[in-house]
Amino acid sequence: MTHHDRIAVLAHDRFPDDARAAIELVRYGRPEVVAVIDTARRSPVTSQLVRTLPQIPIVRQFDDVDEPVDALYVGIDLARDGPIADLSEPVRRDVRAALAVGSDVVVSQAGFPVDAPEFERLTADGDGRIVDVGAPPPDRPREAGRAAEIGAEVLLTVGTDRYVGASSTAFELVAAARERGIDAALVPMSHVGALLEGPGVSLGRVPTGRVHDVVDGLVRERGERHDLLVVEGQGAICHPGSSGQICGLLHGARPDGLVLCHSAGRELMHGYDVDLPSIPAHVDLYERLAAPVAPTTVIAGALNTMNVATPSAARGAIADFAERLGAPATDPLRFDADALLDAVDLD
Repeated sequence: MTHHDRIAVLAHDRFPDDARAAIELVRYGRPEVVAVIDTARRSPVTSQLVRTLPQIPIVRQFDDVDEPVDALYVGIDLARDGPIADLSEPVRRDVRAALAVGSDVVVSQAGFPVDAPEFERLTADGDGRIVDVGAPPPDRPREAGRAAEIGAEVLLTVGTDRYVGASSTAFELVAAARERGIDAALVPMSHVGALLEGPGVSLGRVPTGRVHDVVDGLVRERGERHDLLVVEGQGAICHPGSSGQICGLLHGARPDGLVLCHSAGRELMHGYDVDLPSIPAHVDLYERLAAPVAPTTVIAGALNTMNVATPSAARGAIADFAERLGAPATDPLRFDADALLDAVDLD
C-alpha cells in the first residue's frame, strides 16, 4: 500500500455516533487527518462533538478540504443501509473528486465497486487509486505456517463478549507503547484497524478455515520488523457469532500474552439471553484453548467503564475486575494503558 501522510476521512451523515473508523483515525492520527467530510456537518470541528478528539475541521464535501491530501479514507460502514455497490451520491461525488486530483481512495470493506465505470475512468487517467486494505491475502502453501519463534513479543486482545473494547484496547496499547519509544505495530483484524495500520485484514471477510493461516502470515510478516505486535481481537470465544473465528485467531497469532477485555456491568451475552461465564472461567478457557498449539497466559485486563458514572466508581470497578482476573487491569480509554504495558515482558 502506498504510504499516506495526510488524509481526509469520509463520514457522511454518520459522524460521530455511527462512524467508529472515522473517530479512531482522528484519535490516533496515523496518518494525519486534516479534515472529516460529513454532509450533515453538525459542528465545524470534531472536538465539539467528541471532547477527547483533537480539533479537526469538518467539511461538507471533498472539494471543501483546504489542504492537499494524499488520500480519502472511507471511515463509515457503507453496507449498513444496503448493498455496498449502491453508494449514495455524496459518497460517489467525493470518491470521484478525490480520484480526479490524484488522491487515493482507501477502503477496507468487501464489495466496494472498484470497477464502476465512473471510477475506472478516473483511475486510468490519473494517479489516484482505490486501495482495499482489508482484503484477505492470497492462499499460502500449507507448509508455510510459522514453525519458529519470531523476534517480537506478541499480544492478543480477547473478549468476554462482543463489543467490549478488544479493538480499542489494541489501538490504545500500540499508541501508548509508541509514546514510550517501543517499536510497536498493530496487526489489524477489523476494517477499522486496517484503515489505521493497513494493510491488514477484516476478519469477517476471511472464511473460518483460513483464519489461522491468514493471521499467522500477518504476524510473521511484521514480527521481524518490530519489538511488540498487538493483534487486534474481535468478538469472544463464547459468543456464537464469533467463536469459530476467535479459535483460529488465537491459534494463528500464537500470542506470548493475552489481554482480557470486559465491559463493566455486562452480565448477559450480547444478543442472547444467556449468562456470561465468570472472569476466571474465561481466563481458564482461553489459556486451555491456546495450550495445544502455543501455551499462553492472560497477563492483564481492560475494563470498559463507559457506563460507570464517575472516575472513582470506575477505579473501584477496575480493582474488582483485577481481583477476579488475578492480573493488573485498567480502562485504557478512560485512564491510560500503563498497567497493560507494564505487564508485557520485552526483555
